[in-house]
Amino acid sequence: MFKHGRVVDGTRNPWFRADVAVAKGKIAAVSRHVGDEAERVIDASGLVIAPGFIDLHTHTDRSILTNKRATSSVMAGVTTEGVGNCGSSAYCFTPEYLDNMRARVPDLEVDWTDLKGYRERLEAEGVGINLAPFVGHNTIRTCFMGPEDMGGERTIPTEAEMEGMKGLLDEAMAQGAFGLTTGLWYAPGRNALTEEVVELCRVAAGHGGVYMSHIRGEADVLIESTVEFIEICERAGIRGCISHHKAMGPQNWGKPGETMRLLERARKRGVEVMCDLYPWNYSSAANLGRWFISGWGRNRGIEGHYVPDPLDLKTFLDDLRDPELWSRIKKEAQERYDVEVEKNEERRRALAKHGIKPSEIVDPRSFEYVTHSKTHPKAVGRRFFEVAEALGMDDHWEAIREVLLDDDGETFTGGGGMCDEDIATILRFSACAVSTDSSTRDSSSTTLRPAHPRDYGSFAKVLGKYVREEGLLSLEDAVRKMTSLPASFLGLQDRGAIRPGAWADLTVFDAEEIENRSTFGEPDRYPSGIKYVLVNGVVAAEEGGRTEGLSGKVLVHESAPQ
Repeated sequence: MFKHGRVVDGTRNPWFRADVAVAKGKIAAVSRHVGDEAERVIDASGLVIAPGFIDLHTHTDRSILTNKRATSSVMAGVTTEGVGNCGSSAYCFTPEYLDNMRARVPDLEVDWTDLKGYRERLEAEGVGINLAPFVGHNTIRTCFMGPEDMGGERTIPTEAEMEGMKGLLDEAMAQGAFGLTTGLWYAPGRNALTEEVVELCRVAAGHGGVYMSHIRGEADVLIESTVEFIEICERAGIRGCISHHKAMGPQNWGKPGETMRLLERARKRGVEVMCDLYPWNYSSAANLGRWFISGWGRNRGIEGHYVPDPLDLKTFLDDLRDPELWSRIKKEAQERYDVEVEKNEERRRALAKHGIKPSEIVDPRSFEYVTHSKTHPKAVGRRFFEVAEALGMDDHWEAIREVLLDDDGETFTGGGGMCDEDIATILRFSACAVSTDSSTRDSSSTTLRPAHPRDYGSFAKVLGKYVREEGLLSLEDAVRKMTSLPASFLGLQDRGAIRPGAWADLTVFDAEEIENRSTFGEPDRYPSGIKYVLVNGVVAAEEGGRTEGLSGKVLVHESAPQ
């Protein structure tokens, strides 16, 4: 039982003083006079008692398989995560897709294909948080059409392929999936027409599910992509959420003013749409060296193209210092970009026939920013072409190689480049939830694959910076964006609010102390000010430490048989 806390119940009600009693995993009472008869009584004087934070947008469906305690999430106050986002899910695939999934989870034997098998695998070992699973469009599209260059590049599926996708989605929805996600910026979903997505969304809507989308473009075609998202939701009759909404690149700053108007106008005419956001200026976190490694170091990449062997930092830096090998590495990096531009032009022509504008291919010269450098602090916050100019070089590949070598390989970058004003515009929108776009972890990230600060500090940053310091949001409104708003979107009637009978997912924090501590240079740092976290009534974190609790669940959507 928590005594004497300030209850912020998640519904935007003004805070009130109360005791919160927990029994059998649920909230038993919320009252000023609960009494002191409890197995454990915690004095919450001066602390906020809030529902556990619900993170709509994560990629934890893969990382939870080997990071079952979900420490980074729990220590950030998160008790429930939406998984299977951006069109990619670690379940709901055909047996022929097994090799693909095994390559994505190389340290684990994949012995499931459907959501039921995935749930059983996780719950047999225990899981640290609750998961709300979604079906990834790119996953099911690859199952029936193949990856790009093997069929997935086609814009129109055959009737049999479309029926196969719908059947797999229908099965997953019957097994408790919460809906469909798309990654229309990623292969092979970026080739899909609007009509394909509408058909699949109708299947999810038939089960009462929802739609979440990494829309087709978040930069130059942001407005057009938002219009397409709204059209999909309206035609399919499904409630939808734009994932990690943003405007990337200085040339696109200010556009969220229009996208918020588009969403608001859609809502006024009865289209149930919203968005989520992480409060950071960069859309990714990576080692600068990824631009030189085929496949970004996740796999062996394009056959014959450069990947250090073994894949470690020392080997990679030695390769960069070798003049002959460096010449090859730089040539192949440019070639990969040129090939992608050419393929995207083919995609643009194919989609233009159907009135669709695809996103442009990321140009590292103008898209990528240096976020951390030990030896070149003036490079931080600059794009690659600006780093080259500062170093007096014409070739951006040569410039970033020099920075990487000077830093002994510890140079980090972030993509996109968003502005604070746009973040504030989106965050103020009443139908905007807070998210992370993270993958939970139990241990620190590595130099070759660094974490993003959003993985640890998104919720704390909103409560510290945008509530306490800047007053952009009230405490009650910010907590609503982290709890009852995403719970309502997911259809979770028994989570996201503090009331008797609800599951006891609770986050208790000091509103004057809570603060993000994660940076791009030191990302693996937990936020301060979070005192207790309960998952289904079990203490998962207290006084700055993770307990051994594995009380999470793989949730089942309300429309599925219980």
